[in-house]
Amino acid sequence: MWAASTPPSRRLRQVALVAVLLASVLSTAVVQGALRLFGGADGPPPPKAYHSHVLEPDDGTAQRLIQAPATSDPVTPDVAVVPPPVSPAGTPPPEPAEPAPSAAPPAPAPVAAAPHPAAVALGNLVQSRLADARLAGTTVGVSVWVEGLGEVAAHNADLPLTPASNQKLFTAMGVLSLIPQTDRLVTEVRATGALEGRTLSGDLFLVGGGDPTLNARGPHSLDDLAAAVKARGIDEVRGALVGDETRYDTVRGAPGWLPQHVPVFIGPLSALVVDRNQLRPDADYAADPLPGTLPYFRAALLRAGVRVLGPNVAGVAPAASAVLAALPSPPIGDLVGEMLNQSDNLIAELLVKEAGYRHRRTSGSAGDGTDIGRTTRPAPGSTAGGLAAMTEAIRALGVPMTGVAADGSGLSRADRRSAREWRALLHAARARPWAERLVGSLPLGARTGTLVRRFARTAAEANVRAKTGWIDEARALSGYLTTAGGRPVVFSIVINGTTPTSPALNALDSLVAAIAADRS
Repeated sequence: MWAASTPPSRRLRQVALVAVLLASVLSTAVVQGALRLFGGADGPPPPKAYHSHVLEPDDGTAQRLIQAPATSDPVTPDVAVVPPPVSPAGTPPPEPAEPAPSAAPPAPAPVAAAPHPAAVALGNLVQSRLADARLAGTTVGVSVWVEGLGEVAAHNADLPLTPASNQKLFTAMGVLSLIPQTDRLVTEVRATGALEGRTLSGDLFLVGGGDPTLNARGPHSLDDLAAAVKARGIDEVRGALVGDETRYDTVRGAPGWLPQHVPVFIGPLSALVVDRNQLRPDADYAADPLPGTLPYFRAALLRAGVRVLGPNVAGVAPAASAVLAALPSPPIGDLVGEMLNQSDNLIAELLVKEAGYRHRRTSGSAGDGTDIGRTTRPAPGSTAGGLAAMTEAIRALGVPMTGVAADGSGLSRADRRSAREWRALLHAARARPWAERLVGSLPLGARTGTLVRRFARTAAEANVRAKTGWIDEARALSGYLTTAGGRPVVFSIVINGTTPTSPALNALDSLVAAIAADRS
């Protein structure tokens, strides 16, 4: 500012303005040059470029970030310096914009941990055994889990296959989840009418309770029931001898069974079973065993000194009828044990129907209140109802259920489940309250049940506990063992495509024995 009272000349004012503009331009150029020389006052120079590359080491599993090939430092392109807008005298020029922060390079991907040497050894062992020539032409599903190592071997592990009698593992888990082990299945003799002296004026009913172990003669038999009737002071029955099998439905088999299964491999299914319902081999008996059963009870009554005057008929015992005799089966837990150890088809199928009976809906009920006042009765136990109830109970194990259950015994060719699902079910079952019953009932290698003649003089002898499976088209073995190295194992091996004379079973046993002998 001029202090003199006389204003400066016009020429002098123009010189001053040019000086101000020149000073502003020179200061900006100097500052930006210094920033370029020293890397900038507000941030570091741009980083060198990095690229993500997948490495292929020996195991082909790892990846990480590697630096791009070395090149000369990147050069920032020249940018023309544009003078800032002219500010009024005494006003500083605007601050240069702060450069945007550079993006950080992505973090390296984690490198997969190397598998445990024991897991590798067992996996290789299983794979080598699957090349056995005795398995030629078959389809094999395998899942092997080892404590502390996880699943060490899997081959067609998720392929649904026909399990044969491994299906009884499903039945055992379902029944043990639904029915108390101490419960029993009771066969009763009931009566209507009055007792006049030593003569019963009404009918005598033989009521089936689903007991698969009732015999015609001897221990635990119709003779016991007849003797109990005699002990009630009865010498004669004026009415009929009535067979009541209404606890279960009258479907004699299951989906996927072959025509020859009943009554050759298993008796016709019924709530009233005597001598395993294999009293006769004819088609009429296979379709309706009750007319063939009642003569055996009539004969037992005669041996006991009780004569029935009326005919043999089928019927339903009235709820108000008197119980003259009752014969309980072995406990449910023991029946499950026998089913697993001896691979008993009849016990399996009747236990499925019993599960259906205990968890059945009421027939004739719409469930919407429209049937109020209508007479309804519980639906009989059925295979379909039992399998549905058991499937829901087994879901509590936490294992995804993708398999198909068509029966309880494994005779059905419609049963389907993968080796991994069987192994996972066995694994999860170890934590259930009934695990001791399940595991302890499985056949023991070269010692009990259906394994009594297998695994002798191998590392699996008196070691492997597993459920066997054998039908013409399939072989299976699923269970538990401990390796020679002390590692607990849960496994399932299911083979389909076999023939009655196939050597696949020998290959299966060789594989299991090799796992048991492993010391890794």
